[in-house]
Amino acid sequence: MTWVDFGIFLNLFFNGYILFRKQMPFEFYITYIPIIVLLFFFIAKYKFPRELLFILIPLMLTGLLNVFIDNNTFGNFFKIFVNVAINIVFYRYVMEYYDYDVNKMFKMYLAGSYIVAILGLIQVFSFIIHFYPGYYWRVFLPLNKWNWHEGGLLGIRLNSTFTEPSYFGSSIAPAFFIALYELVFNRQVFLTRIKCVVIIVAYLLTFSSLAYIGIFVTILLFALNFGALRYFFIAIPVALIMYNFAYVNVKDFSSRIDGMNALFIEGVVETELGGEMSRATRMIKVGKVLQKVHGSSFVLYNNLHVAYSNFKQNPLMGSGLGSPELAFQQYNLNRMMGGIYEFNAPDANSMFLRIMSELGIMGIFFVFVFIFKYYVSKSLNTDEDPIYWLTSNAILVIIITQLLRQGNYTYNGFILFIWMYYYNWVRYTAYVEKKREEEIKLEEIEMAKLN
Repeated sequence: MTWVDFGIFLNLFFNGYILFRKQMPFEFYITYIPIIVLLFFFIAKYKFPRELLFILIPLMLTGLLNVFIDNNTFGNFFKIFVNVAINIVFYRYVMEYYDYDVNKMFKMYLAGSYIVAILGLIQVFSFIIHFYPGYYWRVFLPLNKWNWHEGGLLGIRLNSTFTEPSYFGSSIAPAFFIALYELVFNRQVFLTRIKCVVIIVAYLLTFSSLAYIGIFVTILLFALNFGALRYFFIAIPVALIMYNFAYVNVKDFSSRIDGMNALFIEGVVETELGGEMSRATRMIKVGKVLQKVHGSSFVLYNNLHVAYSNFKQNPLMGSGLGSPELAFQQYNLNRMMGGIYEFNAPDANSMFLRIMSELGIMGIFFVFVFIFKYYVSKSLNTDEDPIYWLTSNAILVIIITQLLRQGNYTYNGFILFIWMYYYNWVRYTAYVEKKREEEIKLEEIEMAKLN
């Protein structure tokens, strides 16, 4: 791996150190430096991919229109648009730098996943043996946003080089898909067995609800790709067993599930906190509600309410990039909670909710068309190279987990996965076409021999 490779992939695995926070309108991670340097290098080396204008111009025009009609501010829009545009352009250049070799890039991603999984296991083992510097890395590294997390069966939730276990659960989800497939089906397309075990164990030790969602999605995709009804009958009980194990043994997971039940089924916020009351009375009731509702569950519920309310007002094209903060100010339920849970306003706590709020039906339509059009499933009737469907489904896991519980468009190089998902389909269609041409030639040769 060269220094250029390191600079490109560092952003996917490391987000614990911020250079600037208060001095700039956004958090500036140290991993942005190689992106900026390499971007200038790519601009000098390659032509600008003009097809990107079909993505960037609609985002710009709809964003500016929403600024004009006071759905958004120019500062909010410009900050997010520039960030998204730079990432789209940069990672498109990255694809060109690697000659669109998705297989090579995906193997490099898996190598990085294996490294951070090992570091995560060292973190957990150090906690077990009470080796403080081994699990609290701030002792010897300037990690001003990173911390270790209590919880889980062992007293610590693995987060490795990521700021939170959930970020590990999302970013390593494609690697988990590959590791589980190769271990269960005894294949070695990408990873050795020991690497599979390391990644799977590390993933489970996050005790993250988002990681468990990734596991559930992985099992469903296995059932979908193998195309037999029996796999669904196997997948569903396995998923239920895993869910029950996590619910019984992992407090963080069960508290979130109970909180979602209280919020979405019982309607505890509206029931207990609706109407006018004194602040003292409200805070007493808030305390009772918080005994039933995990804080993160309320944050998701609140952002769902905000996004849906904003969507109803701006259904066609949303209110523009960067507008969730203004929508949050207008529609949030924090007044009911005494104003103590004003979190995740900029990213809506979920990429799907953010797209629904910022881009409306136009954005939702684009997302679903993109996912289904460029999806590569396992061919049931032919002996095709498995790298294409494995790569596609592995990346789909991170797309789904991001849509559900991660609202930042560019965090941990997410847009690189989007480009790999697309170009994996491009290379697959070229592979199928070439294979079809070879079959036609063989048929013509056989016909010639018969004649």
